[in-house]
Amino acid sequence: MIQNKTRAEIAADNYKNGYNCGQAVVVAFADRYGLSEEQAAHITAAFGGGLGRQRLTCGAVMGMAVLAGLEDGNSVPEEKEKIKTTFSAIKMMTEKFKEQYGSVTCGEILGLKGYVKAEGPAHHQEIPEEYKGRPCALKVKLAAQIFEDYLKSKETSENTEL
Repeated sequence: MIQNKTRAEIAADNYKNGYNCGQAVVVAFADRYGLSEEQAAHITAAFGGGLGRQRLTCGAVMGMAVLAGLEDGNSVPEEKEKIKTTFSAIKMMTEKFKEQYGSVTCGEILGLKGYVKAEGPAHHQEIPEEYKGRPCALKVKLAAQIFEDYLKSKETSENTEL
């Protein structure tokens, strides 16, 4: 880790320094997958505000999904076991995120008044006053921590298999 910080702490710092939620999470792990910070930021540039400020799936959660794919994902359609592993991993990760925030939907997490799932005019409404000033550092940190925990659990299970 850089400067004795966990990747979760680095992700929170990334967010505080201006990256969107998804960028903050993926950039914190970019080196693990041979990506530059710039590449990771480009890949996740549209994730802010729940996918382009539509308040859909939380960008930090989408960042976890990108990381799950980088870690375990299939590179060709025939790799069915990798597909199952990736889907199982992201399902577990989103459940852990929901335990803390009750949802993986940006608008619901932020408590936007009149938020309507997947349709309606509320998607582009302004963020309430209490959420101004970049409120999602803790969500970003949690997403990165969940992914860190996933990596640790994989290492533990791989070591016990030996």
